[in-house]
Amino acid sequence: MAPELIYSPPPGLTTNFDEFRQRVNSELGLSLRDYHDLHKLSVERRNEFWMSLWRYLDVKASVQPTKAIDETLRIDQLPTFFEDARLNYAENLLVRSDEGVAVKYLCENQLDAPSEVTWKELRETVRILSNAMRKSNVSREDVVCIIGGSSPLSLAIFLATASVGAIVSAFATDAGRKILMDKMGQVCPKIVFSESFYRYNGKTYDISEKISEVFSVIDKVRNAKLICTSEVAAPKGWMPLEKFRQLGREGPLRYEQVPFNHPLLLAFSSGTTGSPKGIVHSHGGMVISGKKGSRLHNNFGPGDVHYHYTNIGWILWNLMISALFCGSTVILYDGSPFYPTPEKQLAAVFSAGVTAWGASPRYFAELQKAGVDPKPYVKNLKCILSAGAILNEPQSKWLKEAFGPVCQMSFSGGTELCGNFCAGHIGMPTYAGEMTVKELGMDVDVFTSDGKPARPGESGELVCKKPFPNMPVRFWNDPDGKTYMKSYFSTFTGVWRHGDFIRMNPETGGWLILGRSDGVLNPSGIRFGSAEIYTIIEQKFADRVADAICVGQQRARDQSERVFLFIKISTKCDAASLEREVRAQIAQDLSRRHVPQFIFQVRDIPYNANGKKLEIPLKTVLSEGSPGLERLTCPVEEKSLLAQYLRFHEVEVLLANGNPLQSAKL
Repeated sequence: MAPELIYSPPPGLTTNFDEFRQRVNSELGLSLRDYHDLHKLSVERRNEFWMSLWRYLDVKASVQPTKAIDETLRIDQLPTFFEDARLNYAENLLVRSDEGVAVKYLCENQLDAPSEVTWKELRETVRILSNAMRKSNVSREDVVCIIGGSSPLSLAIFLATASVGAIVSAFATDAGRKILMDKMGQVCPKIVFSESFYRYNGKTYDISEKISEVFSVIDKVRNAKLICTSEVAAPKGWMPLEKFRQLGREGPLRYEQVPFNHPLLLAFSSGTTGSPKGIVHSHGGMVISGKKGSRLHNNFGPGDVHYHYTNIGWILWNLMISALFCGSTVILYDGSPFYPTPEKQLAAVFSAGVTAWGASPRYFAELQKAGVDPKPYVKNLKCILSAGAILNEPQSKWLKEAFGPVCQMSFSGGTELCGNFCAGHIGMPTYAGEMTVKELGMDVDVFTSDGKPARPGESGELVCKKPFPNMPVRFWNDPDGKTYMKSYFSTFTGVWRHGDFIRMNPETGGWLILGRSDGVLNPSGIRFGSAEIYTIIEQKFADRVADAICVGQQRARDQSERVFLFIKISTKCDAASLEREVRAQIAQDLSRRHVPQFIFQVRDIPYNANGKKLEIPLKTVLSEGSPGLERLTCPVEEKSLLAQYLRFHEVEVLLANGNPLQSAKL
């Protein structure tokens, strides 16, 4: 049965994509009729497509490219795109210099009256900070770290760093000591901009001691600066921001012209299964991917206002600010998404005129649980963007009921590409729980475990078969590229394996993420994703089950994998009856082989700071016990949650003891 139709483009809708398709037809003498025609061209005639896209997006460059890509090179040969171009990310993002509003800023103590930053003001702040960096001898490939909130100042520091050709690495203010030491300790920064305190959920947190300690311990360049960005007296040993700004009062804003592949952003992987990997993204890749997604898929323009709840340490922040490429306004919010209440916070955001609103599925679930009714203040909304985890069919239906039949966009991509493999499209129908299309230029396919293309409707590995311009430049501290190659190209020869378990719906043409492929469940020889279980739980048991996590266990002595389903109950109910119903429903909707061997009740479901369920770390704990938990390098808070599951490592002992089952097993 086909999923519910969530959104249909209004009659007569014309989009930026339509304009681009017509231009390609004119330039190449073609008659491309729709998205699928243009996508086919984008992966088969790649040089022509990317050159046409460059011209349409009006990429600012001191040296324009003569060629996009050598089409004879495979993706695992890491070919360079637009090799002869010279450009700068900041120059492309600061597309306007007028008195229009570039940024609306909200924080917990300023919800009712957001401050506004014009394009002219933003450019001026970038000019001062950029010149101050040059006076401080910050130059190409030096590293500048930001520890801050989602604010206009963080944005200006990011753009100033880009303007001088240096590399940015950003962290949220609530990042713990170990995270900062593990990640900042790898990069040897020349300048660290940091807040000395932050506010969250109505409370103030002083982080000056933590930051001072980290700065004193990590490797850094000689005479490195620690600059206080909070509006208070700078702690001892920190330079006040105003003193730093004084260095940059004189001189125009200059944009260092760099090659397309010149490094710009150093983003880190989660580090849950080892030391965090530093993933380096380029000026050119972030320009063309950001412009493509915002303009052609999201249809952003100067009249749009985009908000995505995120922090500066998450790649979604960089994707959100890509709306500025289109002359749109972005809303930056620093604080809890539920302060002072979920509804009041949401009302404050929408009162700023949001046309495109984004968050994670977990946030949507919390809004639903809180009974939020946004209809009174959702007036200008055109699309909802969901990222960070799987937006399943029940959540998608609730969003339609709560926010109206607007376009819903889900994505597969993330930190590794600062962009997407699969995405939404405002000019096409949206079906519940599905991503609408393969993104332009992305040669996405589904492979079975033996490296063959999957049949329509068959689940498998998400792969990309041809190069794309926003591939990482390199991994940090990976001089021979071995870690990079192992991460993406060690499973299938000459093909990028992304790590998502995915299926294409042959009825709609949409794409469904079923989970991470390294967390795929494989009992009795059948492979399936946890999302298939979650969908049933949320569709049929939402009145009794608040949350769930489904993972596999295979210890060294086990001959095959067993599936565990942990559930958090929302209301009093007959546990034995609920267990029988869950098992029967899974068997009916999927098959008997999909039914978890063990179903347990727990108090807490483990998530990371970005709202993703900790499936893979939990699988490690279940399979390896205490040694596995010790080996994980995730934050202390996450380890504490995972430690509660250690008792399930020896599940036979737990089952043999009658007492623990009263609190542990349904």
